[in-house]
Amino acid sequence: PLWPTEQEVYMAADLAADLDKLLAALGGAWLVLTLLRRATASREAAAVADGSAAPSDTAEALRRLQWQYLPAWLLFKAADWMQGPYFHEVYASKRHVATGEPFSDTDVSRLFLAGFVAATLVGTAAGSLVDSRGRRAGCVLYAAAAGAAAASVVCERPELLLAGRVVGGIGTSLLAAAPEAWLCAEHARLLLPAASLGGIFGWAYFGDSLVAIASGQVASRAASAGGPQAPFLASLPLLAAGAAIASATWRENRGGKGGGGGGGGLREGASILLRRAGP
Repeated sequence: PLWPTEQEVYMAADLAADLDKLLAALGGAWLVLTLLRRATASREAAAVADGSAAPSDTAEALRRLQWQYLPAWLLFKAADWMQGPYFHEVYASKRHVATGEPFSDTDVSRLFLAGFVAATLVGTAAGSLVDSRGRRAGCVLYAAAAGAAAASVVCERPELLLAGRVVGGIGTSLLAAAPEAWLCAEHARLLLPAASLGGIFGWAYFGDSLVAIASGQVASRAASAGGPQAPFLASLPLLAAGAAIASATWRENRGGKGGGGGGGGLREGASILLRRAGP
């Protein structure tokens, strides 16, 4: 039809309302975080005054690192949460081009298996890959891989869907390896107190919980309005925004000497374990 039906108009309005709620929830979360940081800053200033804490430049570097890391991380996670619940549904909605028959459970299982195998194979080398090529670059590559995998769901040809799942599996491994490795290396480069790293991870996973809930609601509305492909396509701006923030605000770091990181990656870790296990 030329014009949207009344039901589609209502669905679009519901989706817009959910997006408003998501933005309000994220804004509220950041407001709470800001107030808590200001309260923490006041306590730190008092501690510095009586000589029981580090100087203010350390506290400022820690806050700056948090604001660099958290927005990109949460955008990446929001995109991941939006896609996750709809993998089976989107592939089950496909039809074979040659016969017109819908994909069977076996076809869908093969696509899932391709993603898991790719994630497993790349996962064993992802740590050393991002160590050598750069952790920020690994995050940007994750966004590109996840975006390509999300865009592939509009295709009907099985080989393109299979390629999309393989690329998506590679992206999953990069998401597990690159962002946190960047944070740890940058934290070490800045010579920040070791205990403060746990605080950043605490805020990251607290925010991730909120983002998971909000992303699920938005993805549900998107799927109702545009079908099972819609959550994947809606995740693309989130991936692009996360990659843009990382590219613009993160300093590249690598493993090994001069790379700003701590340690030489998987190979060095394996050699240490072997030495310790030896006679």
